[in-house]
Amino acid sequence: MSIFENFSKKITETAKAAAKKSGDIVEITKLNMSIGAEEDKIKRTYMEIGKTIYERFCKGEGVPEGLEDFCEKIRGYENNISEMKEKINVLKNIKICPSCNAELELDTNYCPKCGMKQEKVKTEEQQKEEDSNNEEAQK
Repeated sequence: MSIFENFSKKITETAKAAAKKSGDIVEITKLNMSIGAEEDKIKRTYMEIGKTIYERFCKGEGVPEGLEDFCEKIRGYENNISEMKEKINVLKNIKICPSCNAELELDTNYCPKCGMKQEKVKTEEQQKEEDSNNEEAQK
């Protein structure tokens, strides 16, 4: 065998080994992606289970023992979100239609989207003025 034949043989063997390794890496990557997709499905299913339990809690139906505290925490988080959204609405000088959730100017009497009659909402300044007047009247 000449040096060139030996060298050629070594190159061929190395190329075959690299091709096999490359194929293995592609297969491993595909499997890891499939594992990730299955783990995502599990997480979504866990969330669906939790949502179902919380919906039962909100309806006053029984929930498994020990989960009431978790449901109460969620209710507290929802209350916090509602309060923050209301503060945003005050800062933006808008109100939300209770029927269709459209954003409306504070002085709007009827919702242009659904036609529902709107309650009068006081601006932040009007509320502060009324509060200070009430405090002075109580003195």
